[in-house]
Amino acid sequence: MNSCPETPTLGDSDFSGHVWVQELPTGAQFRFQVAPSGLVTFATADRSFDTLAAVPPQFRRAAETIHERLDRQALEAATDDPSDVTFCGIATRNEGIAYDWQTVRPFVGVDVHSGQKDQFLSPDSATGVFKRLGVSTLPAVDKELNVAHAALSRYEDASGFPPSAWRDGHAAGVLIRDKSGGRALAWAEEFGSAPTSEAKSATELANEYATEERIAQTIATLREEDRSVTVDTIRDRLIADVTRASYADLFSDGTFLASLSAFHSAVAERVQQHQSIG
Repeated sequence: MNSCPETPTLGDSDFSGHVWVQELPTGAQFRFQVAPSGLVTFATADRSFDTLAAVPPQFRRAAETIHERLDRQALEAATDDPSDVTFCGIATRNEGIAYDWQTVRPFVGVDVHSGQKDQFLSPDSATGVFKRLGVSTLPAVDKELNVAHAALSRYEDASGFPPSAWRDGHAAGVLIRDKSGGRALAWAEEFGSAPTSEAKSATELANEYATEERIAQTIATLREEDRSVTVDTIRDRLIADVTRASYADLFSDGTFLASLSAFHSAVAERVQQHQSIG
């Protein structure tokens, strides 16, 4: 699987021709590749996973979204060897900026690398590929903007950022790309500070996040999706949702604040208690 491109900050980039500007949500790099059999391999920036179950919980909703929405027939029709293509995007998550996490897609596609061409597709082509495959992508702020007339310096100040398609107020960030590979990102404000909550045990975190209301909501969601409703499926979905929507409070430098295995056990115990009462 090909690595995803590094993106410098706006002041360190040069552009030519025409640029695309798209809204950028908070999250982490996530990529995938599809074998001829249709099986999907997922990867973060530094690890790959051959099954959904192996994907860490904070990336699980992104992987599930790809698995469910990806049109494999469209991909098979578009290329002789689907494993020749690497799809790069963002596993969206809360890094300290408020979004409606029920509205923001867990995964948004950004880049497509063609092994046959040995290059990343242009932003317009990549966006078109993701749309044809049924995968959400970044909302466009400007398309085919002549860089000679583009006031990209507006993104040096928060007041210059456009309204967000995903939350009240302005966009948290923007991604700027031209067709020759030039790219940059800009953020309206700083985020990703250390967790604000005090250190807690796995049991305390389970008590805080696996509430009766959240368990009931998770069960209702699984039933709406016609999914199996067991202690394991409720636990896994609840933890995947929590670690995504509360990532900034539960992780420090990518590490869960308590024992993740103990947290799984504590959440499962609370789900069992809920089921027995219900």
